[in-house]
Amino acid sequence: MTEIINNYLSPTNFTISVERLPNVEFFTQKASVPSINTSPVLMNSPLGELFRPGQTLSYGDLVLGFIVDENMNNYREVLQWLEGISGPESTNQTKALMEGDGFTSDIILTITNSHKNPHVRFIFQDCFPTSLGEISLDVNVTDVSYATCNVTFRYDIFKMEQL
Repeated sequence: MTEIINNYLSPTNFTISVERLPNVEFFTQKASVPSINTSPVLMNSPLGELFRPGQTLSYGDLVLGFIVDENMNNYREVLQWLEGISGPESTNQTKALMEGDGFTSDIILTITNSHKNPHVRFIFQDCFPTSLGEISLDVNVTDVSYATCNVTFRYDIFKMEQL
């Protein structure tokens, strides 16, 4: 039997869990469930081009937007992870990352229902940051708008669970 939909999905009802980035987790304001694509396979035929369903999935990036705290702890968490992956100053940065938490971490996006109860969970497996966005500072703003930043992650796969 088909479930009756009583309420619409609210874009404000979510939580993020990133064990490796506790300060980013707490200050996250934006998250998007990434796109999923498959490329159709072209089959030539005497009648013209025909397409068949693709055999592999391509996942879009996971992007989180967060408010930067005054001490920039959350920005620093991501920056150190990125530096550990690429080791821009020395191989010791990469070595320290490998001896610690490693290169990857799972990220859990939990969507809550209209009663704020966990309803759906997305588990992004083996995530690692690929981009840390800019922080815009501007003395000409009239209202206080706190600095925000985006972090972009790649991952192997995500799973969706009904809770």
